[in-house]
Amino acid sequence: MKKIKFILSSIWIMIIGLISPLWVCGIYMFITGHGKGYAYDLGSEADISIFIGFILLLIWLAAIVPIMLWSCRKWFNMKGFFALIPVMIFIICFILGIFLVGTDEFQRQFGLL
Repeated sequence: MKKIKFILSSIWIMIIGLISPLWVCGIYMFITGHGKGYAYDLGSEADISIFIGFILLLIWLAAIVPIMLWSCRKWFNMKGFFALIPVMIFIICFILGIFLVGTDEFQRQFGLL
């Protein structure tokens, strides 16, 4: 049972890592008041957009932080220096997610292109 939990937690970290680029872009767009895109002026709806961005941020953190802490603790119990393996898996999947979305599209969500 412990191995199954360990495998499922690793799969969850990979899935969250892959979708995190889109999630982070969405959070950024909502928190900065550009929930409908950069071409729209939300006006009075900007407050709602910021609130939605804050809720999305809390959901994203709730999806990743508890399982990341649990996984790091389990890896640390195996060998101390293995504790960063879940973080590295997340970072690698995050970068892979950026390439799957496309680097230009990822930058465009932040208003860089």
